[in-house]
Amino acid sequence: MADTADHAHEEGEHHSRREKLQGFLKGELLKGKDELLKGKLKLEHSLGLGKRPNSIPPSDPDIKGPQRTVLLGWHPVAGFAGKWFAEKTGLGKLITEKTHRCPDPTQHWAVIVGDYAHELWMDEHLDVIYINEKVKQEEWHTFEVGKTRFNDEALQEAGEMAIFQMREKQPAYNLITNNCQIYAMKLLDAIQVGKHREFATSFSVYKEAVKSPSKVVSFFEKQAQELPDDEKEGKEGTTVEGASTTSGRAPTEVSAHAVEVMAKNTTHVDDHHSFWHQA
Repeated sequence: MADTADHAHEEGEHHSRREKLQGFLKGELLKGKDELLKGKLKLEHSLGLGKRPNSIPPSDPDIKGPQRTVLLGWHPVAGFAGKWFAEKTGLGKLITEKTHRCPDPTQHWAVIVGDYAHELWMDEHLDVIYINEKVKQEEWHTFEVGKTRFNDEALQEAGEMAIFQMREKQPAYNLITNNCQIYAMKLLDAIQVGKHREFATSFSVYKEAVKSPSKVVSFFEKQAQELPDDEKEGKEGTTVEGASTTSGRAPTEVSAHAVEVMAKNTTHVDDHHSFWHQA
């Protein structure tokens, strides 16, 4: 009987030690995961991922103000951030698999009007978001592509709408199908001279979709109707007044020109297959 009791006691101590060890390991694992998460968030914030403060001073939105020059601009995502960005967006994998001729993800494009750049960026989950920033001209390579009557506040509204439309189809950033170049084209198409009526309609649909009643909707619709007739139409083969002081492009030609600008000035990961021709 004594042997049985001693054996049971030893078994109990062994079980207790095992439970303590398992508890300790579980605690260390949870601590490790917590530290890993903290480290991940710290890294992401150091790289600038996530929503950023709005740089545009608040004002009343306006889509029928004086004409303003629209630029496409790019700057590199440099250093460690660029390397991490390239790896996260699958650049190395694309090179290895040789599937496409792809835009370099470390080359960041935006739409610039006045003092501000309107951009696609990513949150901590790598889903696309809208941000803006005050431009330091020396950091950007820029190309004039057209004109707009949007003031800065209206451009912000248009930028948010363009991102919403992209997220409806695909929230996550994608090197080929959901990138900063596609965003730049969507925003440019919405804000250029001759497209104001289309923008007002699209903005109304967007506000309805996000369940956000806004007096701005009716304000934009009213302003779009007040523009000169030649700016309302924007028909192919016609030159919309002020569409470009340097080229006299119609709205339908502005988008095509913007595509050419980005294609000529974007570095590509090239395996001798043309993504642009296949798309």
